[in-house]
Amino acid sequence: MPSKSGDNHYSFSAAPINREKEKELDDTAMAEFRGKWGETVEYTEKPSSNIVEGVVAIGKEGGYDLIVVGKGRVPSTMVAKLADRQAEHAELGPVGDILASSGRGIVSSVLVIQQHGGATHSEETPVLKIAQANENKQPLSADEASSHV
Repeated sequence: MPSKSGDNHYSFSAAPINREKEKELDDTAMAEFRGKWGETVEYTEKPSSNIVEGVVAIGKEGGYDLIVVGKGRVPSTMVAKLADRQAEHAELGPVGDILASSGRGIVSSVLVIQQHGGATHSEETPVLKIAQANENKQPLSADEASSHV
């Protein structure tokens, strides 16, 4: 079991996020995941009006060896409502914290994933395009890189 974090508050990015692009990237990643793993894994989305009860029910049911939770940079409206609760493991985000907190009877392993990076996807420039555009092999500034895309 993870050790208790010294920080008992969740943190979320205040950076602007292109939600449509994020959804498109999520959908693409899920399609690739399903295409690669097919029937060897089960992917389930369960709608719930009470996220805490829903998450705890999934963790307690014992039908899953591993529960993978995405810790978003910007929370959904429902997850943002959890920001006020006392965190035992704030670094895991609200949903990961609920699953990893003691006294809940969760029997599955929990993996929390989060993509890190300073730029939003809409501002990123592919490395290959930067390399091809820069004939002198000198690093391009962010402004130069965006003009070559």
